[in-house]
Amino acid sequence: MRPTAAVLALLAALSAAPAAFAAEGQDKAALPPSIRIRSLMVPVVNHGQVEKYAQYEVTMELADASKLLEAQAKSPRIQDAVLSVIYAAIGEGWIVRGNIANPTALRQRIDEAGQSLIGKKSIARVLITPVGRQSSFP
Repeated sequence: MRPTAAVLALLAALSAAPAAFAAEGQDKAALPPSIRIRSLMVPVVNHGQVEKYAQYEVTMELADASKLLEAQAKSPRIQDAVLSVIYAAIGEGWIVRGNIANPTALRQRIDEAGQSLIGKKSIARVLITPVGRQSSFP
């Protein structure tokens, strides 16, 4: 009989633990306001030929939640600015064969481009996520 009571007590403790963790993490669970740039197709050029395409997704976390509506309204302009920065990064050698060789500089340039459209110190962090690659057409 004792093992049954111990098992029941253990199950009760384990079932209460997730609720305690959930209540504890509610303050931290709120995600910062952010604007997500649609996936960007970037050509991977080797010896002057398009070898394949790399796909990146860029997310800008905003430092000020009040700028979210303005950022959403300017989303097409922000996407254009980000794409311009990525193509410039290919020319400067920051993206080599589809891999980001200098992520710090690339994030900083994207941050500057976003701030020029939304406002100074409006972007807290820039996240660049490689989504996929595909072969070029023959």
